[in-house]
Amino acid sequence: MVIAVSDFLTSCRATGKAAGLPNLRVAVYPGAIAVHPLEDVQKNIQEIVFPQIIKLLTEPVAQGAVSSKVAAQEPAIVFQGSFEQVNEYYTQKQWSDGLPIVPPTADKVQTFLKFTEHSPNAVLGVLHPALRPATVHSIAVNGVMAGCRPEYMPILVAIVQAIADPRFHLEDAGSSAGWAPLIILNGPVIARLGFNAGTGVMRAGNQANTSVGRFLRLYLRNVAGFIPGVSDMATFGRPNFPVLAENESASPWEPLSVTRGFAPGDSVVTVTSVGCMSYQLTVVAQTGHDILYNLTAKVKQTLLAGDGSVITKGPEQAPQLVLSPVVARSLAEAGYSKRDIQQHIFEHAKVPACEFDAWLAFQGVVNARECVKKGLLPAQFAESDDPQRMLPLYHAPHELQIIVAGTPERNRFFVTQQVGRQGLATSKKISMGLLG
Repeated sequence: MVIAVSDFLTSCRATGKAAGLPNLRVAVYPGAIAVHPLEDVQKNIQEIVFPQIIKLLTEPVAQGAVSSKVAAQEPAIVFQGSFEQVNEYYTQKQWSDGLPIVPPTADKVQTFLKFTEHSPNAVLGVLHPALRPATVHSIAVNGVMAGCRPEYMPILVAIVQAIADPRFHLEDAGSSAGWAPLIILNGPVIARLGFNAGTGVMRAGNQANTSVGRFLRLYLRNVAGFIPGVSDMATFGRPNFPVLAENESASPWEPLSVTRGFAPGDSVVTVTSVGCMSYQLTVVAQTGHDILYNLTAKVKQTLLAGDGSVITKGPEQAPQLVLSPVVARSLAEAGYSKRDIQQHIFEHAKVPACEFDAWLAFQGVVNARECVKKGLLPAQFAESDDPQRMLPLYHAPHELQIIVAGTPERNRFFVTQQVGRQGLATSKKISMGLLG
């Protein structure tokens, strides 16, 4: 039995059904509990929720309420018809993202499968909330639907390996926060397959960046089972992101993949959540120190603009600082490495403890010191009781992910807030074997 606010009843039913509990017992709290006065909360629990709990725990279990979950094998052909008929059928089945899809014919799917060393029936993980197996065949199907080219298949496989990794916490992708996943791409695969890493890198239009970004949204919908209003409970949601390919040839530093532990020359995908993204900001400064001051202020502003409880959601974060090549080059020429920038921003993007604690209290968390006791924050957050002591906005300098992308000679940058353990940055190496 679970207790849920009324708006999440449908989501609870769907999740229970996927887990083999088609008659999951749910006690419903009426309305949005977080905005109710305390006296109303107490009254609703006593008069509405508690009687439901007693009834649900004492009435007999309906026959067939518990069932074993057996994955049904999908037929090779699910529909036959014209392009328009296929798209209408897929729309009715909620297999589309609202745009026309490329019909995944058997021939097209088979062509995609030629670009992977994996068996079509290989299972890369079981995905929440539908608890469906992430098969290589299903990757090919959704890749076709998204408008990908067959040679993108190794990238699609690596993306699914990333979201299937327990580290990513895919089960949180349908939360009210409505965060969107972002794919960052590194390595020779960028040039090899025509990904845009320069002007308009985050703009839809380039086939590789756009279709691979769309693939992930379709896969989350069709295989993981995130259906808006059912298991995807985003209050507002975020738009799909094209792939963010790093402009490695224009960067003065090692790429993100190397920073994250991969070898130079590896092709790598990193998938991360984005809850909040800044405006594409302008750097107007003549010295490296002034540029750093500018970056620090905007990192702080963006992280403060997001969910104040995010720092307590797991032991790690991965906010991102995306620099145009000219900004990165100016910093490098002033003698700053990636690690220097990470350290400087971590040390200077801080707030007083009283402000930090008020921020947490607003989210129902007592204070930073209590978070340390619970293992949610490092020890440095409880070094004293001074309400004016300065606290950082994430756990450690290395958490800030620095990426170089975009037009080489534009003095721009942007910042993203990553949503803690929800969609924690997860990287996988791309197997390039069959691409030659």
